[in-house]
Amino acid sequence: MALAGPAKAVDISSALTQLEPLGADEYFIAFGPAGRQFCGTPNGYSARQLPPRVVTDVLNGGVKKVKWASFGDGHPSSYFFAYEMKDGSPGHRAGKAIPSTLRPFLNHVFQQSLELASSLRVQLGANRSWVAWAGTVWGCRKVPIELEAALCQISVQYHADNNGIRGVLKSGTLTNVTWNNSGGYYMKSSEHIWSFESAVIQRGWNVLWDGLQHIVQNEDLDLAYVGMDPHSTTGDTFAFVMKKQAGREPDFVVRFEPEDMVSRLPLCKGEFSKPTDNLELVDTDEPTEPAATGLHANAGPHRQVVNVAKPPDGTPAYRWAVSRRSGRSHASDTWELDLEKGKRVKVLEEKGNDWFIVQDGRGRKGYAHGSWLEFKEIHPHIDPREAYELWKADTDKWLQIGAIRTFPSPSRYMDACAKDICKPLKKEGNICAHDLHELLRGSGKYSLEFLKAQRTRYHPDKFARYCHPEKKEELKSKAEALFVLFGVLMDWLENRPQKGQVG
Repeated sequence: MALAGPAKAVDISSALTQLEPLGADEYFIAFGPAGRQFCGTPNGYSARQLPPRVVTDVLNGGVKKVKWASFGDGHPSSYFFAYEMKDGSPGHRAGKAIPSTLRPFLNHVFQQSLELASSLRVQLGANRSWVAWAGTVWGCRKVPIELEAALCQISVQYHADNNGIRGVLKSGTLTNVTWNNSGGYYMKSSEHIWSFESAVIQRGWNVLWDGLQHIVQNEDLDLAYVGMDPHSTTGDTFAFVMKKQAGREPDFVVRFEPEDMVSRLPLCKGEFSKPTDNLELVDTDEPTEPAATGLHANAGPHRQVVNVAKPPDGTPAYRWAVSRRSGRSHASDTWELDLEKGKRVKVLEEKGNDWFIVQDGRGRKGYAHGSWLEFKEIHPHIDPREAYELWKADTDKWLQIGAIRTFPSPSRYMDACAKDICKPLKKEGNICAHDLHELLRGSGKYSLEFLKAQRTRYHPDKFARYCHPEKKEELKSKAEALFVLFGVLMDWLENRPQKGQVG
């Protein structure tokens, strides 16, 4: 049956009542950009901005249940829905705008068997990222490197090509995989495996288990579902739902940005009178016991991967290193970054056992072993975003006051370059083009137009207006040197160097 009008003219709620609810402890939440959302639970379904073709599928009457859904980005037609049809067969609806790299995996599954196709699930995310799984096989592309590594670690084999990575599990099957833009992830196979990078999600996790141990005395407690929004810019949207216990409705802790956290559990010890969604009530005075090392660290009734602590509150910091050699320490391990000898990499996180997560000049992230990195004469530096904000605030203040006697050199805010060719310049207290590039990149506005506007401030003749008469000539000379460096960066943008030579 064709739609009589556009999708917005259809009563979606009425259409969804035609579907049979999911079974006990079956849930999914499909998060999408621009407020798109579709939820399936044992109590029914709810939706916002459902794709017209999916509405048509439901109205045609052949769909018994929606078993899974996910939304991609970039186009309203980037989505995937898995159905159970009324005749018992599996059904799928993939939007025409799903990532082209995903289609070979889908075609492979569809060509195998109905049994394999019935287990097919796809999780779409931001920036054309995706994970798909069916039976013991899985594939992924553009997901956080930590999730990619965890998938490879539970696999008996895997390989990478232009369409991403494919693997085969050592045992069992995947039933859920999700992640967010803060680098956190969760997946469920024979065990729960996760790493939460968001402080908000970690707090919700603590609320869940801390609350349960005071209400339910049952060693068989287990999660029914975990969801995270792979499109959220903060990574702070999540859902934890427990399996139903006799005599109780399922316990849960959820947060859909920008709303506060909501839970059926008390959000602090001893407060059982009513549920509350006030995050400030969470008991944070008692330190959380660190997880044991290993992929499946024993954590009581639930299990997790090692959760590396974030730096204390304050200015984010990172380190630089230089690659000692080219390639990977284990050539077949695709979660390792393919290093280039002599190239600088940013050290994002230390993972233990001399392993680090690093990022190269082209923005690629991956693991690297410390034996392949040189840390000599390279020290921690603040994040470019923080450095730029400090530099901008100080510079604006100096130029507003006028009559300056000392030059507001950006070298005070960014000193990360370790290239030999730049050392003589940096010893004199000047900034090199590489450090200036890194500093200005923290503005979030790095472009040719941005550089032109910034360079204008340091034109020697214009800058002289801000200088004290006694220091005018000296400061004009320093401004001219910085003016020239802006020109170098502009030239790099107009004539881009190959293979990430800027960084």
